Amino acid sequence: MFTSLMFVSFHGIMEVLVIGILGYLIIAGLRPGAHYLDFLTKLVVRFTLPALVFSNMVTKFNPVEIDFWWVFPLLAVVGNVAGILLGTAYAATDKTIRHRGEFTALVAFQNGIFLPIAMAPVLFGPDRLPTFMNLIFLYNFLSVPAFFTLAVWVVNAHMPFKDRVREVINPPNVATALGLLFALCGWGVFIPEWVLRPMSAFGSLSAPLSTLLIGGVIVTNIPKAKSGDWREPVKATILKCLVFPVINVIFVWAARPPEWIALFIVMQSVMPSALMIALITPQEEMRQRIIAGGILLSSFVSIITIPLFMGVFGALYR
Repeated sequence: MFTSLMFVSFHGIMEVLVIGILGYLIIAGLRPGAHYLDFLTKLVVRFTLPALVFSNMVTKFNPVEIDFWWVFPLLAVVGNVAGILLGTAYAATDKTIRHRGEFTALVAFQNGIFLPIAMAPVLFGPDRLPTFMNLIFLYNFLSVPAFFTLAVWVVNAHMPFKDRVREVINPPNVATALGLLFALCGWGVFIPEWVLRPMSAFGSLSAPLSTLLIGGVIVTNIPKAKSGDWREPVKATILKCLVFPVINVIFVWAARPPEWIALFIVMQSVMPSALMIALITPQEEMRQRIIAGGILLSSFVSIITIPLFMGVFGALYR
């Protein structure tokens, strides 16, 4: 299992880098001075991602099907809050951390969809795989609004309070609120197929566009980084990929929650920093460089740490 998980992690990370190089070449070939990264960011955050969130919630979410469905999305939010507390506590004690918002976001938010789904066939047989896929959807049910609320709030720590509140009221959060309202009230049946189908197709562009954008950010910023620029990404990676997973494994060992809950606690903690952090970070070179470095380092380190900590989890629940 260790080797298989290493391969899955490596494959997923290299896919982002390859698409990122493609994104860099596309952007580099466009006319100088044009803010194409900013344009792609607004396209994803304001249009394709809200379309994806709303169409998925209206068509795929049925709270009646699974008892206590709300436990798993809340588990994801609790994990993010725990990561924020860890990152904030460390940043408060280490005076060399200059960009506390970006540093904390790298520690607190993870790539919780793509890699877990890719790992699923390695972790589960055909009898348990469908259950896991249902739970991963529920687990990530609040991931978008939690990210675009908590992460946006953290990253914009340098802004005045009113501006931070304004940033939190964004299209993905509005789409989530409307989608939840339609799902719980059963109003989705009244939306015609000719509206939902194009919306879903448009929303499906979110993954390739965001990967292209984030990879472009990484490949564009990393070559400009100086030796001193790596200090914060390295520290964030140590907290994200080593300290936070150790804390979660110790909690699971001591508390012994049910296996599925324990799995998601450990799995969330070992994932590398969320790619979407690059979407919400201000378009300032130094801030983008820190985020790019943190995402890149945590992704490479997780090639080893994911199979290591998932192996510990397997040993605890044999």
